[in-house]
Amino acid sequence: MFFLTRSVRSTEEVFVKLGIDSYTTRNSGRDAVGVLQLTAELGLAGVLFELTPFESFRDDYLAKVRRTAEEKRLYVEFGMGSIFPWHPMAEKGRRLLTEAGNDGTAPDHEIVIQHLHVAQKLGSPILRCVGGNLFTRDQGHDMAALADRAVAILRPACRAAERRGMKIAMENHADFTVRELASILARVDSPAFGFTVDCANLAFDLDDPLRLAEIMAPHALTTHFKDYRILRTPDGLALSNCALGEGDIDLPAIVDLLAKHNPAINLNIEIHSQFAPFRHDIVHRGYWSHHPAPPGDGLAWYLEKAWTRPLLDPWPEDMPDGQSSWQRESQDLEQSVKWARSTLGHLIN
Repeated sequence: MFFLTRSVRSTEEVFVKLGIDSYTTRNSGRDAVGVLQLTAELGLAGVLFELTPFESFRDDYLAKVRRTAEEKRLYVEFGMGSIFPWHPMAEKGRRLLTEAGNDGTAPDHEIVIQHLHVAQKLGSPILRCVGGNLFTRDQGHDMAALADRAVAILRPACRAAERRGMKIAMENHADFTVRELASILARVDSPAFGFTVDCANLAFDLDDPLRLAEIMAPHALTTHFKDYRILRTPDGLALSNCALGEGDIDLPAIVDLLAKHNPAINLNIEIHSQFAPFRHDIVHRGYWSHHPAPPGDGLAWYLEKAWTRPLLDPWPEDMPDGQSSWQRESQDLEQSVKWARSTLGHLIN
């Protein structure tokens, strides 16, 4: 098991655990138990689960997953998909809830509470959730109305979490900006609400990621620990998936910042190098009709990174689902673990 150790104050040490997000293993064919077994083999400390590896929410299946984690002394954090029923990431969770005897047609906040029950059965102290994804803004959704809807769902769900001694951790998922998430946090106004900080998704706001991490850090409950490389394209910029340490995000600085506010935070490595880079077509006027303009010095951070790099042309394609993608991503995972252990060693003592 691997720990990043550092000092918040001169008189005390804290331990930040290194784990994995299960989305990393989506092409491996492993179920939830298999993901835990892989995590133990890599010498990591635990898993932030999303829904991909779950075959069931029935009690016997959840008990088996929890028992495996306890036997291997791994932490478990659990995440649902979207809190919005129209979103594709909501479908599997509702289906598994229904198959386990729950009401999959219940009001949206009740669906979140049902996922809280799943998290509790798994031994997870948190429930990670998302709103939309990187396509939500470009599809023309009214983001102010979505924020209102998120608050209406999360307020009663967080009251239920408070009663259970649990917390709900909403991710910066390339839909709401970090500043929009801060507004949602203030309006939900619950000690049971905080953030899953995706260290690389900070880059979707086209602002300095460290500045955005400073906004989220006081309310950070867990993480997606990943990196992006900033590329130059004929239409603007792009964010390229990569192993930790190969990108442009200042991960050591972000880890240091997060751990100052939450010394027990988990760093869950997320790899999805199967996918082609994510576009930011900022030279098109239509882009800004859906995306808030960033501060000038924030956008300058990106231009400085990308301006001297060659144009990405032609555009690469996604790799197909399955073994070939898993081979690539498992290599990036192993490289990321090695990078974290070597580069973040300066955080020890």
